[in-house]
Amino acid sequence: MFQKSFVDPSTQMLQRQIVPALKEAYLGEESGSSALNQALAQSATDLSTALGSQLMNQYNIGQQRQIGALGTLGGLAGQKTFEPMIQQQQGILGPLIGALGQAGAAGLGGWLMNPSTFASGIAKRPT
Repeated sequence: MFQKSFVDPSTQMLQRQIVPALKEAYLGEESGSSALNQALAQSATDLSTALGSQLMNQYNIGQQRQIGALGTLGGLAGQKTFEPMIQQQQGILGPLIGALGQAGAAGLGGWLMNPSTFASGIAKRPT
């Protein structure tokens, strides 16, 4: 992405605008070839430096976004993520079934604790 967004357009600008302008500027001078070569080398160095700076800026922006996203996720960890819109109320059957269960357990417990329950069962058993 960086290649298409920054490097390719900058390289095209160097080749299409800067190099021809430098050649035109240095063609009339006696020491044109040496000065031209130095100017071309300097323009390529400047382009590389600028692209390196832009690459670091883009990298830093990406890092800041990642840190921001992680910070957002960390903040969400302590929050409620779901709360039901309808609160369920206990109906009449819940307490009624609970009461019947307790009464049944008390009756069964009383029947099991009665000594005659087991004695009568043993007496009736054939040997």
